[in-house]
Amino acid sequence: MPAAHAAAAHASVAQARIEEGVKEVGPRDAARFKVDAPADQASEFAGRCTLSAVGGSVNVAVDGVHYVPLSAPAIGDVLTLQPGESRTYEMTGTFAPNERGDAEIAFIFNGSPAGFCFPGQQCAKAAEGATALRAECTNR
Repeated sequence: MPAAHAAAAHASVAQARIEEGVKEVGPRDAARFKVDAPADQASEFAGRCTLSAVGGSVNVAVDGVHYVPLSAPAIGDVLTLQPGESRTYEMTGTFAPNERGDAEIAFIFNGSPAGFCFPGQQCAKAAEGATALRAECTNR
């Protein structure tokens, strides 16, 4: 493919844009970020999301509607953040066409890590659970 055709083909690729902002949610709630994506074609997404544990440790489940991630985290991943920890993810992926316009990426406050014991050994104590999950997302 000649360079001019390749550049034109790349320029016509639709871009998905995430609703930028900060959301703070409590246990068993979800920080949901709507995504503006075309209804009639697949679109590319490039964003940045920072997740923070507020007041303790937290398990965060990653979810998405019409989202096909090409980078971490994947849909269904459960991330564990320690007290006060923040992690930033450079997210890239594709949004499938969707007539209803309900594309989104969500981070679900899935609880706090539990303590565990191995038979005949000392038990590991879980850190105190978080009071909130803070998520901040922007477009790149």
